[in-house]
Amino acid sequence: MRFRTRELEDPRPDITPLVDVVFQLIIYFAVSTSFAITGGFKVKLPEASAPRLIDQSERISVVVQAGGEIALDGRPVSETDLESGLKQAAAKNPKALVVIKADRSVSHGLVVTIMDLAQEAGLDRLAIATERKTREAEAEVPP
Repeated sequence: MRFRTRELEDPRPDITPLVDVVFQLIIYFAVSTSFAITGGFKVKLPEASAPRLIDQSERISVVVQAGGEIALDGRPVSETDLESGLKQAAAKNPKALVVIKADRSVSHGLVVTIMDLAQEAGLDRLAIATERKTREAEAEVPP
């Protein structure tokens, strides 16, 4: 009588699916972390010798780039959208502080227009952001 011999399975586990999952996780995290970087506006603020700290919780940020592009709380907006955005913000918190971060090359008229829009919206607290003067810059300015 002849017995058939059974072939034994390989006792080592197949790790191919595990490697596939690990590579997919690596790709997922690599791609998702590259989207975490938020683009910002490059603005050269004017300098002041005595900076004042502002409470971050009750403020509205208006950024004006050198080319005249405007952003409200990080979102690019047109002048009409800025007006409606300021009115919405005033409805939520009429005591909010509007901080204008205008590039030093922006015309004074545009900054005044933004200040007028804020006051028309009912926001009376206004501030203009500056950078702290360095000692070298103070030495260059004649008295």
